[in-house]
Amino acid sequence: MKRISFIFPHPVNGPTGGYKVVYEYANRLVADGYTVNIIYSGSLFWKEKSPYYKLTNCVRYIQHILKGYSGRRWFALDKRVKEHLTLSLNYCHVPKSDIYICTSPYTAMYVKDYPTENKYYFIQGYENWGGMTHEELRATYHYPLRKIVVSDWLAKVMQEEGCDYTIIKNGFDFEYFKLSLKIEERERFSIAMMYSNNALKGCEYGLEALEIVKKEYPNTKIKIFGLCERPAMLPHDYEYCQAPDKDTLNRIYNESAIFLATSNSEGWGLTIGEAMICGATVVCTNNNGYIEMAKDGETALVSPIEDAQGLVNNIIKLFEDDNIRQQIAKNGNEFIKGFNWNDSYNKLKATLDIE
Repeated sequence: MKRISFIFPHPVNGPTGGYKVVYEYANRLVADGYTVNIIYSGSLFWKEKSPYYKLTNCVRYIQHILKGYSGRRWFALDKRVKEHLTLSLNYCHVPKSDIYICTSPYTAMYVKDYPTENKYYFIQGYENWGGMTHEELRATYHYPLRKIVVSDWLAKVMQEEGCDYTIIKNGFDFEYFKLSLKIEERERFSIAMMYSNNALKGCEYGLEALEIVKKEYPNTKIKIFGLCERPAMLPHDYEYCQAPDKDTLNRIYNESAIFLATSNSEGWGLTIGEAMICGATVVCTNNNGYIEMAKDGETALVSPIEDAQGLVNNIIKLFEDDNIRQQIAKNGNEFIKGFNWNDSYNKLKATLDIE
């Protein structure tokens, strides 16, 4: 059976959408008998870094070794999946495989030089982060790697660049997330939101919107969840849950009439899909990742990014007309069923030519 390696730029400490998607594929691949490696880099572009960076990077590397770096800390990753923390992503440091799949522009910069033709670039977002310019990012799309994109909008980016690609949209776990409280029976004035201190998530606008709504509708129940500790500025009457487990996250989604999603940029909107599965009506921004699923007036209510008042208007629209809220929730719940992991996985195997 084929040996397949997914290449990440670094480990992560908690739930992260892009890693979650790869881990799901890894579980399915090992269940089918393939050998799967997950490779995390201990450093990137070592020779170009300052002495201070090298020193702090060595400290981080030792911390990862001592404290652990496994994705199993937050995801049910199959024990047969092999995880590696390598000194670098140079070919000599990574486990030898039949297929290599890089997961970011920074890992693509290494994998492009691996001495094999079976190299893929799994593109889950427009990743011009970490100081990378648009020109540098788009240059990675022209590397001798077979491109896989997860959304229609990323497919358009490939088309603009004149690149060949395969589109494999992400699936959702309908065993993990479930609708357990009828849409019609929900507390009408209840909202859930995911919080992150990453500015790209636009949470400041979501919190501003919630504050305005709360003044007009004081009895509104608000549930916030996230990876970090409870933010100090959250009002005392907001429920907050740090790193919720499966049952808690399902409860939050199911007990909420509305799920508020505020990101400025997403490659794919995992949280809005989860909320739709659980029957919450999505109110969100119009970033490219969300609008793969959020069809304004049909499966969600959508407003511009960084527009707190636009979010407020849509929340109030649902508060004032519960029939609209219920219908959009039902539409979203039905629509999201079209994104299932079996289809995504079968397309991935076909693309990798391992059927």
